[in-house]
Amino acid sequence: MRAETATLPAPAVVAPPAAAPRPSPRVSVKTEARVPERFALDGDVTEWGSLVPSPPRTPRPAQGQSPPPSPGALDAPSHVVVVLSSAGVTLAAELDEGSQDGIWLGIGFGVPELPPIGYFQRGGGVTPLNCETDMGGEPLPAEVQKDCNETLERHAAFTAGHEARFERFFRLDRGGLSVIGEDGERRLVDGAKAAVKGGDGKLTIEATLPTSALPRASSAPIDGIRLLARAADAPRPPAPADEAWVWLAVPEPVSYEPFANLRALAFQSPEMIGRVAMSYQPGDPLGLEIIGYSRGSDGTALEPGYQGLYSPLFTMGDIEVGELFLRRPALVILRKGEVVDTIETSGAPTGFVVRKKELHVFFYDRYTSTDIWAESASWRVIGVKPSGEYADILEHSEDNRPWADDVEEFHSTSFDRFGIRGTRVLPESEGEAKRAVEITWRYDAPTGVYRPRSRALPAKRAK
Repeated sequence: MRAETATLPAPAVVAPPAAAPRPSPRVSVKTEARVPERFALDGDVTEWGSLVPSPPRTPRPAQGQSPPPSPGALDAPSHVVVVLSSAGVTLAAELDEGSQDGIWLGIGFGVPELPPIGYFQRGGGVTPLNCETDMGGEPLPAEVQKDCNETLERHAAFTAGHEARFERFFRLDRGGLSVIGEDGERRLVDGAKAAVKGGDGKLTIEATLPTSALPRASSAPIDGIRLLARAADAPRPPAPADEAWVWLAVPEPVSYEPFANLRALAFQSPEMIGRVAMSYQPGDPLGLEIIGYSRGSDGTALEPGYQGLYSPLFTMGDIEVGELFLRRPALVILRKGEVVDTIETSGAPTGFVVRKKELHVFFYDRYTSTDIWAESASWRVIGVKPSGEYADILEHSEDNRPWADDVEEFHSTSFDRFGIRGTRVLPESEGEAKRAVEITWRYDAPTGVYRPRSRALPAKRAK
């Protein structure tokens, strides 16, 4: 009799328990025009209302297309709101458990484009560096290629350093607000204040930053800001790609006093030939940094220089005349602090005189004309009325043509007479090759202009 065997059931397969989702480290950012009416720096963000950004107004995507990504991580569990003002920055943060160790907050402005490096072209422009071949397409010697590539490497490092100064990262955590210095050490921000409050799985922070803590800016007024917020999961701030930043409009464009109106003029002025990169630090609004070509570099290197925005020169009643940098030196006329007009000039004024309640501004300019390799010299006089209106009030002289290098200016203390003397360079068609001349201008009261008179000089007087 055959024994029967029982078949045992297969053991049940028990799936491991699902891992609990990790807290999200994502952080949203948004801007506001001003701080809440009842703002108090106490770490309690209740007066701010919701810190969650509003969905952007974007057109509905076409059929079959995905909607564009929402800027600022709208669905993030942690949030930061930033208010940019003439006093600096005020911010509020609400951090979820995924950011309980704190966050990095990056604040940045637009980076001005640097002039291209290369070799200056006749007539203007720059030929980009070619480290492989010469103008005829022949390979460059190895040593020349090596020097050229080193030049490009130095420029890349200079560019990276330039761009880094238009952004700055701050750390917000239970210790308040801090920053990583150039030495790598973490320290509090000079002039900043912060208050922290914890509870119900949330960490809330309020803080203020002075203008001196902000990165450099290249627009005036400032109407846009770029922000980036991330959980502080590393001791150093992130190095995000450009597209990771969120560009947001500043609801009310921000200006910095003094002379906010003059700064706006400077940054809205058109580029000059031989472009420069111009910027300022909001804590030092009267100082401009101008990056242009290094002297003697033949266009292959850049260097920064410091330029004052504005300096007053002369006051007459409600009228003030000053020197304003509009990417090049210029004169500005102010009436009761408001801009009446700007005047492009060559060089700084030589003197000022008030005649018949009109301010006369005198300029003398001398330069070498590369077209004929001769000296050019000229006077200019501008008359400014009490209304701020101005006019050129100097008659030009037919004798004021190219000069030899002995040309010089002269003027009396009161500028009742001024002029030019030296040796004129005449074309062969006019007979003599050179002639010593003195041109003197005097004020003609009935017409209100300065009229010239010329006289020949002995040759020894022109030296």
